[in-house]
Formats: sequence, C-alpha cells, structure tokens
Amino acid sequence: MKKLLVFLIVLVFATWMFADLMQDVPREAATFNGHVTPRVLENSTRLVPEWEFYRDPIGLITNYYDYMPGSYNSTPVQIQPDAVGGGIYITFHARETAASTRRVYYAYIDAAGNLTNIATISSTDLHEGYSGVDIDPETGDPFAAWHVNIIPASAHLEVVGTYDLYHLGSPGLWKTPWVIIEDTNPNFPNGTTDEFIWPYVYIGPSPDAAKRRVYVVANNSDSTPTGSPSENQFCAYADFDVNDFNAQSELDWSYFTLPEMNDWHNGIPQWERPSGGMAVSEDGKVAFMGYVITDGTTSTTPDRYYAFVNDNYGEGDFDFVELSCEYDIPNPQNQDGTYRFLDATTLQPLDLYMEPYLCNHQNILFVDGGTKLKFMGNMNMMIRPASWYPTLPMMYPKMYTYDIATQEFSFVDMWITGANPSDDVPMLPWDLDEDGVVDEYDPDGYVMWVDGWPIYHYDNAVAFHENTMKLCKNEEKGWVAAVWSEGLKSRYGNEPDLFPGYEDWANYPEVAVAISNDMGETWQETIIFNAKADDDNYAPELDGMIPCYIYPGDKIEDLGDGYGMLHLFFLDDNSYGSFIQAHGENLGGTQTYAALKINFDTIPPGTENNTVTPAIADLGQNYPNPFNPVTNIAYNIQQAGDVTIEVFNVKGQKVTTLVDGYQTAGDHMATWNGKDVNNSSVSSGVYFYKMKTGGRYTSTKKMILLK
Repeated sequence: MKKLLVFLIVLVFATWMFADLMQDVPREAATFNGHVTPRVLENSTRLVPEWEFYRDPIGLITNYYDYMPGSYNSTPVQIQPDAVGGGIYITFHARETAASTRRVYYAYIDAAGNLTNIATISSTDLHEGYSGVDIDPETGDPFAAWHVNIIPASAHLEVVGTYDLYHLGSPGLWKTPWVIIEDTNPNFPNGTTDEFIWPYVYIGPSPDAAKRRVYVVANNSDSTPTGSPSENQFCAYADFDVNDFNAQSELDWSYFTLPEMNDWHNGIPQWERPSGGMAVSEDGKVAFMGYVITDGTTSTTPDRYYAFVNDNYGEGDFDFVELSCEYDIPNPQNQDGTYRFLDATTLQPLDLYMEPYLCNHQNILFVDGGTKLKFMGNMNMMIRPASWYPTLPMMYPKMYTYDIATQEFSFVDMWITGANPSDDVPMLPWDLDEDGVVDEYDPDGYVMWVDGWPIYHYDNAVAFHENTMKLCKNEEKGWVAAVWSEGLKSRYGNEPDLFPGYEDWANYPEVAVAISNDMGETWQETIIFNAKADDDNYAPELDGMIPCYIYPGDKIEDLGDGYGMLHLFFLDDNSYGSFIQAHGENLGGTQTYAALKINFDTIPPGTENNTVTPAIADLGQNYPNPFNPVTNIAYNIQQAGDVTIEVFNVKGQKVTTLVDGYQTAGDHMATWNGKDVNNSSVSSGVYFYKMKTGGRYTSTKKMILLK
C-alpha cells in the first residue's frame, strides 16, 4: 500500500456538550503508543461513476441563520410528479439580515429549473424554524409544518401546519397556518409540560382509497429526568383529499406515540436517546428506525439499533425490534508487539469497539417495495468502558439496513471500504484488505491507519451538531443516492500544528455522493468534488463557495439511458463554520440549488465495481502494469459478437475507446498508447478499462500509467 504523509500528533480526550441542553459527559482518557501516523486515502481501486453538473448552482436567498436550514431528519427538497407539475418545492428557515427574525420560507423551482417563487410561508413575523414538507402525489400540493410559539399564553413552542393550493394554478397559495401539536396536548402520556419541535411531514396512502394520509411527527425536547431532550416522537395524522384542500380544512387529526420511546424518555429503566427518522411506504407501512444511545456512564444495556414497524397506516400496535449495535474490534499491535491504543493512566491496552454514532441527522427510506428500511450513518471507533468517541478522525460512513421480514439489521461499507464491503463486519482502518494483518507501519514500526471524517466542520466538540447524511431514491429504477459532507482534509487544514501540509485546505469541505443501482445493496465508488481549484476533484461550478448542510431531492429523476438527475440544496456559507453554533463569523451565506447528472449504469448492479465473469468471455490484466507509454490488454470471447473496451479516468470520465465492433470468437489483444480520444497524451495516474460483450459480459480492471 502506498505510504502517504506522516504526521506527529499528541491527542487527549476532552469534555464536550453532547447536544442542546445535554449534561457534560466524562470521557475515558487514552494515549497512543507512539506518535500517530494516519493516512489519507487519495485514490481507490474502484471506478467513480460518470457525472457532471446538470443544472449549475443558483442562489435563492441570503441566509444569516447558518445552521441546518432545511431539516434535521428529513429532506426539505420535494419533487412533484410530472403529471402534476414536475417542479420542486423547498422549505427552509432563514434570516435575510443579521438582525432579522428567523422565518420559514419556501422556494418553487419549475420543471425547467427556473426559480419562480421564493417567500415566507406565513405572514406573521415570528421566530419559526425546522420545517418539514412532503408533496401530495395526486394534486402536487405541498404540506409543510414547522415549530413556532404562536399561542401567546404558552411559553412553549407549538407545531403548525399548512398546505399550498398549487393545484388551483400556481405556487404561493398557502393557507394560513394552524396548530397541529401543542405543548398541552392531552393525547401525550407525559402530561402538560412537554414540548414538541423539529417536525417532519410524510404523505402516504390512506385506508380510505379515495384519500391520502398526512403524518406530522415531532420530537420531545423537554421534561426528561436528565433535563436533556429525548427526541421521543409524537405523531399526528389525518386523511384528506382535494376537496379538503379546496375547503381550506384544518383536517381531523388523530395522535399516537410509542410506549418504548416513552420509557426511554422517562428513564425507565434509564434515560436513553433515539437518533433516527420516520418513513411511510406506498403500501401503508409506517416505520421509525435508527439507533439508541445511553448516557455513556451508567448504562446497563449496550447501544442498540431499533426499528418500529406498523403495517396498518400507523393505527394500532407497532412491531418493535432492537439489537446491539456495538462491534468489538481488536486493539492493533505495533511491530514490536506493543498495543497501539493505551489507557493514559495505566498504560494498559484499551478495549475497542465500533458503533454507529455522530450521525443523528439522517433520514430513512423504505426500499424494495416496502420490505426493507435503510439509513446512512457513521461508524466510529469507541473505547470502553465509557467514552463517546476518540478525538482521532476515525469515523466512516455505512449504509444500515433493517429487513422487515427477517427482523435483521446489517450494514455495508460506504467510504472507506474493506475488501468485502457487504460482510457486515466493521472495516478496520488499519486492515483494509481484511486479512487480519496490519496493512502498514510507519518508519518507527507503529500501526498506520486510514482516517475518516464525514463532517464538514473540523471541531470534535461540534460533531454532534454538524453531521448530516441524507438518502433519496428512484424505486422504479432501483437507484439510491447518499449525500454528505467529506471534511477530512478541511479538518487537517484547520489543525496545522497536528497535520502540517494541509494548510490550504482549511476552508474547503468537500461534497460526497455515493450511488447504488440495486436499491442500496451494493455501492459504487464515492463521487467527491470541491471548490479547490488546484485539486483533482475541483468542480468549477462551486468556485468560491463553501458548501455545507447539503440536502438531496427526495427522488432521483430518470433522464434516460441510465442517467439520473440528483437535485441538491445547500448553504454556500460566506465563512467557514456556523455562527449560530458559535464556531464561525456572522457573515451569512446563500441558500443554493443545483442538480447533478449521474450515470447509474456505469457499473452493473450488484458488482460493487468488481468483475462479473460468466464463461462466455474473459478480460485479462494489462501488461506491463504500471506502464509508459504503451500497454497491452488480452481478452477472449467464446461467442462472436459486438465488443467494446473503453478507458476511463478515476472520475468516471471516458478517455478513449480501444475496441468497438464485431469480434470473432477466440483470443484478441488491444493496445493503449496513453492517449485520449483527441490523440493527446494523458497524465500519470490510475485508469480503468472496461469490456462489454453485447450485454452478456462486463468486466472492469485497473491500470496505472507512470511517467
């Protein structure tokens, strides 16, 4: 494995605030046997899907509220069906000036990508925030909800809702908002002092075939034994049709909560906090999924995955399943046999494990016809008996799945991946080939590892607030996309004393997009792009930007020929860091919309960029490899037919075509001279060659041009 930069750091653990209103949590002190020498994974051996900007970024509005503008656990970007408009509604909160009130806004972008409307939804100048939104598939009308203190006699926030009568001819015909969930709601079992905020909206089928059902779910932020929010979820639901909207009805609401979450909230047997989301399927299932964490010091149970599933439109009982999400991992040994991670006081080896954590701003999806649930989250290296996470950047995105039929949880490596991403075993950052042996030691014999930091801001103390990972899909095509911020190099750049050599990365968080074309069972190489002009992943469309809080549209639109359009909504911040979270300047930013065009058929479904090799053909490894400037590629086909062999760069862009036409059965040889389709010599680096034979055989292999 290629050795990269070696860094000298001394790290200690520090106390940090776990969340809003969270108590201080003690952390186990640790030390690292020898100086720390992490590695950055610059290039993978997998092919990045072909992609480009389909719609260049356009600014929507200035926003001085530079924190999580769209939503915590859902996506604020909702696409209308083509039959009822095909446009895009986006809801978010913003302050247009540094001194103005935080309001909830909507933007409407028509099917051609033009911004036609942007304004506040309500007409009252009150402090509003954290809106949720979904689209009625029959009318194209959006239903939105957010929290605001709209009842003068109440000291607490209420959840209000409204809808836009788009079906009457145009966007912007919003009904006056009304209260759906208030702090004195008698339907909640904990009494009258609870407060429900951060609402999400989902629209699905109704048991009345002539109607649809809208769900508004809010999180409890008050009245726990610890004084910390529990995010216990309280759900309101109502059935409606177009006549209800035309009459501007406030609908007839029913309510439910989940007994197990009530117990977590009330400290029975102990306080626990769920992190997760809600989803509604097209066949009437309602589900909550995520992970639950304890207080880190007095827990009598491990941290766990959880899933609540109801197959009756949210009425009646939910099936509840939970399973430990803690995975024991070995403490790696240096070349002299000493352990890499030691207790700072006793110098004894630490007990290590991995679990999902610091991914509490995720949404969940029903996939495979409502038979599975998925969310994207981090997996972190942790230390027993009581630590939240080490200060090292050792955090890696995973795709978590719950199979409703088997009631089983599993996960897949996203970035960085092990040798077998789908084996449901944590990828060890010091053993990527998963042979049980440390991949590389530094010159002094200490274990090296690949770092990961899928959070845009560098500071550990704000990681709980600044993580965000979102999913979207196209069920008909089998496509799923995951979107997050990749912040490792930016973290290095903001800690120059610890990570010299990355100083010019300080203000350049990257955008990460991963795609699947088999409903999230396997994943292709992650697309990474940034605004850093001298970097290989530079996207000129982002020039001068600091993109953060990135949300995808809820649906990947089919552009034909295997291409999908992924809508993006993000804050282009004017300074690195969030002023609202007290780690940035009060300079505001611009809420921005863009869209990507991605080839979802770059790699055959289910292959994870590996080779599919039926007996009808065979693609050999190029020779020599590395090469300069010419290499030969042997291949064999057992049945005559059309054959293509194409060369791609690491971004998935086609460089040239070596073979394209009818071939007789037998052995063949292709030659590449290191030039592109314009006969210009290409630069040194990793390239991929891909062979297809009439749709019956596909294989991709890597080669290295070294000048």
